Amino acid sequence: MKKIPKIALWVLFLISIVISVLYFLNIKSENLDAWTYTYLNWAYVTLGLTILAIILMPILTFKQRTVKLRSILLVIGITVVLVGGSYLLAPGTPVTLANGKVFEGSVVKLTDAGLYLTYILVACAAIAIIGGSVYNALKKN
Repeated sequence: MKKIPKIALWVLFLISIVISVLYFLNIKSENLDAWTYTYLNWAYVTLGLTILAIILMPILTFKQRTVKLRSILLVIGITVVLVGGSYLLAPGTPVTLANGKVFEGSVVKLTDAGLYLTYILVACAAIAIIGGSVYNALKKN
Protein backbone atom coordinates (compact mmCIF):
# COMPACT_ATOMS: atom_id res chain seq x y z
CA MET A 1 0.00 0.00 0.00
CA LYS A 2 2.90 2.36 0.67
CA LYS A 3 4.28 1.87 -2.83
CA ILE A 4 1.19 3.18 -4.63
CA PRO A 5 1.87 6.92 -3.99
CA LYS A 6 5.51 6.49 -5.01
CA ILE A 7 4.56 4.70 -8.23
CA ALA A 8 1.89 7.30 -8.98
CA LEU A 9 4.43 10.08 -8.45
CA TRP A 10 6.89 8.49 -10.87
CA VAL A 11 4.18 7.89 -13.48
CA LEU A 12 3.03 11.53 -13.30
CA PHE A 13 6.65 12.69 -13.40
CA LEU A 14 7.36 10.53 -16.46
CA ILE A 15 4.24 11.80 -18.27
CA SER A 16 5.27 15.38 -17.52
CA ILE A 17 8.77 14.80 -18.88
CA VAL A 18 7.46 13.16 -22.06
CA ILE A 19 4.97 15.98 -22.71
CA SER A 20 7.67 18.61 -22.04
CA VAL A 21 10.16 16.96 -24.39
CA LEU A 22 7.54 16.55 -27.13
CA TYR A 23 6.50 20.18 -26.72
CA PHE A 24 10.05 21.49 -27.07
CA LEU A 25 10.76 19.17 -30.01
CA ASN A 26 7.72 20.56 -31.84
CA ILE A 27 8.27 24.22 -30.93
CA LYS A 28 8.97 25.21 -34.55
CA SER A 29 6.29 23.03 -36.12
CA GLU A 30 2.98 24.17 -37.57
CA ASN A 31 0.88 22.49 -34.90
CA LEU A 32 2.44 24.30 -31.94
CA ASP A 33 -1.01 25.42 -30.82
CA ALA A 34 -2.09 21.80 -30.40
CA TRP A 35 1.02 21.02 -28.36
CA THR A 36 0.49 24.14 -26.26
CA TYR A 37 -3.08 23.08 -25.49
CA THR A 38 -1.86 19.58 -24.63
CA TYR A 39 0.76 21.05 -22.32
CA LEU A 40 -1.78 23.35 -20.67
CA ASN A 41 -4.36 20.57 -20.33
CA TRP A 42 -1.77 18.41 -18.59
CA ALA A 43 -1.05 21.33 -16.24
CA TYR A 44 -4.79 21.55 -15.49
CA VAL A 45 -4.94 17.80 -14.81
CA THR A 46 -1.99 17.94 -12.42
CA LEU A 47 -3.43 21.03 -10.71
CA GLY A 48 -6.76 19.24 -10.27
CA LEU A 49 -5.04 16.14 -8.86
CA THR A 50 -3.08 18.34 -6.47
CA ILE A 51 -6.19 20.13 -5.23
CA LEU A 52 -7.98 16.80 -4.86
CA ALA A 53 -5.05 15.38 -2.87
CA ILE A 54 -4.87 18.47 -0.66
CA ILE A 55 -8.55 18.12 0.20
CA LEU A 56 -8.84 14.32 0.44
CA MET A 57 -5.60 13.22 2.10
CA PRO A 58 -6.15 14.89 5.47
CA ILE A 59 -9.68 13.50 5.53
CA LEU A 60 -8.63 9.96 4.54
CA THR A 61 -5.73 9.84 7.01
CA PHE A 62 -7.57 11.61 9.83
CA LYS A 63 -7.65 8.61 12.20
CA GLN A 64 -3.99 7.73 11.58
CA ARG A 65 -2.71 11.17 12.55
CA THR A 66 -2.78 13.14 15.73
CA VAL A 67 -3.74 16.29 13.83
CA LYS A 68 -6.97 17.77 15.05
CA LEU A 69 -9.87 18.64 12.79
CA ARG A 70 -9.53 22.30 13.72
CA SER A 71 -6.03 22.52 12.22
CA ILE A 72 -7.17 20.79 9.03
CA LEU A 73 -10.07 23.22 8.67
CA LEU A 74 -7.68 26.10 9.37
CA VAL A 75 -5.38 25.03 6.54
CA ILE A 76 -8.32 24.62 4.14
CA GLY A 77 -9.65 28.03 5.22
CA ILE A 78 -6.27 29.72 4.67
CA THR A 79 -6.08 28.09 1.23
CA VAL A 80 -9.55 29.36 0.32
CA VAL A 81 -8.69 32.86 1.56
CA LEU A 82 -5.41 32.96 -0.41
CA VAL A 83 -6.94 31.65 -3.63
CA GLY A 84 -10.06 33.81 -3.29
CA GLY A 85 -8.04 36.88 -2.36
CA SER A 86 -5.71 36.49 -5.30
CA TYR A 87 -8.72 36.06 -7.60
CA LEU A 88 -10.30 39.23 -6.22
CA LEU A 89 -7.01 41.14 -6.59
CA ALA A 90 -6.54 40.01 -10.20
CA PRO A 91 -7.54 42.79 -12.61
CA GLY A 92 -8.25 40.60 -15.65
CA THR A 93 -7.46 43.39 -18.12
CA PRO A 94 -7.16 42.32 -21.78
CA VAL A 95 -3.69 41.31 -22.99
CA THR A 96 -2.46 42.18 -26.49
CA LEU A 97 0.34 40.01 -27.86
CA ALA A 98 3.07 41.18 -30.23
CA ASN A 99 1.24 39.60 -33.21
CA GLY A 100 -1.89 41.64 -32.43
CA LYS A 101 -3.91 38.82 -30.89
CA VAL A 102 -5.99 39.97 -27.91
CA PHE A 103 -6.86 37.77 -24.95
CA GLU A 104 -9.63 38.78 -22.60
CA GLY A 105 -12.22 37.31 -20.29
CA SER A 106 -12.04 34.62 -17.66
CA VAL A 107 -8.79 33.10 -18.95
CA VAL A 108 -6.92 36.34 -18.33
CA LYS A 109 -8.56 36.73 -14.91
CA LEU A 110 -7.52 33.19 -13.90
CA THR A 111 -3.99 33.74 -15.21
CA ASP A 112 -3.67 36.97 -13.25
CA ALA A 113 -5.03 35.23 -10.15
CA GLY A 114 -2.49 32.43 -10.57
CA LEU A 115 0.33 34.93 -10.90
CA TYR A 116 -0.80 36.84 -7.81
CA LEU A 117 -1.10 33.60 -5.85
CA THR A 118 2.41 32.64 -6.96
CA TYR A 119 3.77 36.01 -5.82
CA ILE A 120 2.04 35.65 -2.44
CA LEU A 121 3.33 32.10 -1.91
CA VAL A 122 6.89 32.99 -2.96
CA ALA A 123 6.84 35.92 -0.51
CA CYS A 124 5.54 33.62 2.25
CA ALA A 125 8.25 31.06 1.47
CA ALA A 126 10.98 33.73 1.55
CA ILE A 127 9.68 35.08 4.86
CA ALA A 128 9.57 31.54 6.29
CA ILE A 129 13.13 30.80 5.16
CA ILE A 130 14.53 34.06 6.50
CA GLY A 131 12.42 33.90 9.67
CA GLY A 132 13.46 30.30 10.30
CA SER A 133 17.13 31.17 9.90
CA VAL A 134 16.85 34.13 12.26
CA TYR A 135 14.88 32.04 14.76
CA ASN A 136 17.48 29.24 14.71
CA ALA A 137 20.33 31.74 15.06
CA LEU A 138 18.67 33.40 18.06
CA LYS A 139 17.68 30.06 19.58
CA LYS A 140 21.32 28.87 19.70
CA ASN A 141 22.38 31.95 21.69
